[in-house]
Amino acid sequence: MRAVAVPGRWVWGLSGLVTLAVIAIPGTRLITTAGVPVPAPPQGFATRTVTVPQPVTSLTVDTYGGQVQVAGGPVSRVHISETIMYDLKGGGLPPVAESVSSGRLSLGDPACQYSDCSVNFAVTVPSDLTVTVATQGDPVSVSGTAGANLDSDGGSVDATQIGGPLTVATNGGPLVVNGLTGQLRADTSGGNLSARGVAAATATVTTDGGDARIAFAKTADTVTVSTGGGAAAIAFAEAPDTVLVSTDGGSAVLTVPGGPYAVTADSGGGPQWVGIATNPAARSSITVTSGGAPLRIQP
Repeated sequence: MRAVAVPGRWVWGLSGLVTLAVIAIPGTRLITTAGVPVPAPPQGFATRTVTVPQPVTSLTVDTYGGQVQVAGGPVSRVHISETIMYDLKGGGLPPVAESVSSGRLSLGDPACQYSDCSVNFAVTVPSDLTVTVATQGDPVSVSGTAGANLDSDGGSVDATQIGGPLTVATNGGPLVVNGLTGQLRADTSGGNLSARGVAAATATVTTDGGDARIAFAKTADTVTVSTGGGAAAIAFAEAPDTVLVSTDGGSAVLTVPGGPYAVTADSGGGPQWVGIATNPAARSSITVTSGGAPLRIQP
C-alpha cells in the first residue's frame, strides 16, 4: 500500500517557520570506492513547523525516506513539524508535498524517491481524525486517533490508544499495539506482534513466522490468528464467541475465562493440554491447530 497525494489548495505560504542549517559530517562514509573511504559530502538540515488553518477530517502521509509520528489530542488545528535532511550537492532543499482537498490533508516527500534526502514528519491532529501512513522501511508511530491504516514496508509500527479500526502491514517489521477499540487487521509478514488492551469485536492477524501475543480486554466476536510457524499466546479477559488459531509449527497458548466451549484442538502429535470446560454444543467455540508444536488451552 502506497498512499497517493491528492491535489488541492496549497496552504504552506499562510503560516509556518523554517530553520535551515548546513552540517559538515566529519569522518568518512560507510560506503567506500575501490576500498578507499570517501569523505562525506556536506549535509543540509532544515526544520519547518506549520499550522494548517483549514478544517481537516483525515490525514495521509506518504514518505520515501523518513519516519512518521502522529499524535491525536485536544487541538482544533493540525500542527506539523518537518525535519528534512538532504545532500547539498543534490540540488538544494527538496520540496515537500503538502495540500488540503475536501478536508483531506496530504503530506509527502516525492523528491526523496530518487534523491538522497529524507523527511521526518511529526504531526499533532484532533483526536477524531483517521490516519493513513506509508513509509519505505522507516518507523511509524500513531497514537490517540479515531482509526489508522499503516504500512511500514519493513519498519516498526507502534499504535497506541486507537479509537477505531486499525489496519497494519509491516512486511517484516515488528508491530506493537497498546489500546484499541476498533477492528484489528494485521499482517506482519514475519515480524512479531504484541498487542494488549484490545477491545476489538473482530480481529484477523497473520504473521508468517513472527510471534503473536495478544491480550483482549473485552468480548470478541471472531478472532482469527495464523502465525505460519511463529508462537501464539492469546489471552481473553471476557469469553470470546469464535476463536480460530493456526500456528503451523509454533507453540499455541490460549487463556480464556468461563466456559464451557466447543473445542477442537489438534497439536499434530505435539504435547497437548486442554484445561477448560468443554461441550460440543456450547455457543462459544475454539479451534486450535499447532502442527506438531505444544498446544495449551487454559482457564
